[in-house]
Amino acid sequence: MDTPPIPRLVLYALALVLAVALVVAASTTTAAFGAYNVEWDGTSDFRELADQESESRVALGTGAYETADPNGTVAVALAPAREYGENDSRRVREFVAAGGTLVVADDVGPHGNRLLGDVGATARFDGAQLRDERSYYRAPSLPIATNVTETRYTAGVDQLTLNGATAVAIGTATTGNGTGPANGTTRNATGPANATRTGNATGPANATAIVTTSPFGYLDRNATGNLSADDELGAYPVVTVESVGDGRVIAAGDPSLFINAMLDQPDNEAFASGLVTAGDRVLLDYSHAGDQPPVAVALLAFRSSSLLQVLVGLLGVGVVWGYGHRGGGLGRAVGQRLDALLSRRFQARLPPWLLGSGERGGPAVDEAAVLDALRNRYPEWDETRLRNAMTDVLSERDAGREDE
Repeated sequence: MDTPPIPRLVLYALALVLAVALVVAASTTTAAFGAYNVEWDGTSDFRELADQESESRVALGTGAYETADPNGTVAVALAPAREYGENDSRRVREFVAAGGTLVVADDVGPHGNRLLGDVGATARFDGAQLRDERSYYRAPSLPIATNVTETRYTAGVDQLTLNGATAVAIGTATTGNGTGPANGTTRNATGPANATRTGNATGPANATAIVTTSPFGYLDRNATGNLSADDELGAYPVVTVESVGDGRVIAAGDPSLFINAMLDQPDNEAFASGLVTAGDRVLLDYSHAGDQPPVAVALLAFRSSSLLQVLVGLLGVGVVWGYGHRGGGLGRAVGQRLDALLSRRFQARLPPWLLGSGERGGPAVDEAAVLDALRNRYPEWDETRLRNAMTDVLSERDAGREDE
């Protein structure tokens, strides 16, 4: 039998490469801070860390807050790309009030501040870039926060390596609801950690700074990229924690702490580990992040839906039953295709379940019947000679089929 021509083999190879590429594309994303983004700006390493050190769950909807047990659950929201609507905010607020821990990491976006306000936290993200001309990694725009208070969240943490971070304002002076961006809607009273709050604050200063910059940190409000005369040096809060209801809210002024390119910088991974191990369970909230890959969305939907799992199980049972009831039609079709492509000698090496059963290339041969016929015709032959003769007969029969 002739083997497939070279062009067909090339086509098969291209089809295989295309199939693999489609699977990879459907399983990953390029969205910044994406849980399934394996590039430098993704958080796939953080997701894997959470899987390894806690019972983690990726949530693509805020309904997960309603089904999670607040006590012992830490929810993490990184750089929300969209506003949390009224119902979404209510679910998160009720989760925190009932004893859950919420971590919000953001820098310049308005949605992190709005979420903090909606859940009742007093901390706010300033929005101006935090710099340090003395303590930094590679450049002053990547400051190193060197002042760390020992807490359950900062065990083993001596510093945090930041990337385009902002400061966390412990108290804010507002002209409105105090939940807008730090560009006019909210006049942040951000200053060094020992600064006195001014203005009409949103409430009592409940937040406590647990990580601050060195005394040489400053906010580059005029975006000059350098220390200006109006810039105030000081130890600025980078991470705060506060009690809200029966729960806690942690605000981190740099979501880049958790991206793949920064997670292995000192001591970012230790800090991330401290957060995810602060409870028995971790809820990774990507409900308002960028688009997620279709395969991940489908798998998460399957895991979260008992009805869908039952339907898929019933479908599998139906396929198995139909296969057996119809005599293995699918297996026969596969076997016929293998008959057309592969030699008999090669097929003999394949498992029977792959070749299938039934008459694909002619009636099946009863080897015992052939052996009995030879034994009756040549009674003087021993068993070894009889079996060798039977093998020759069957080989000639298969060779005749291939010639056809």
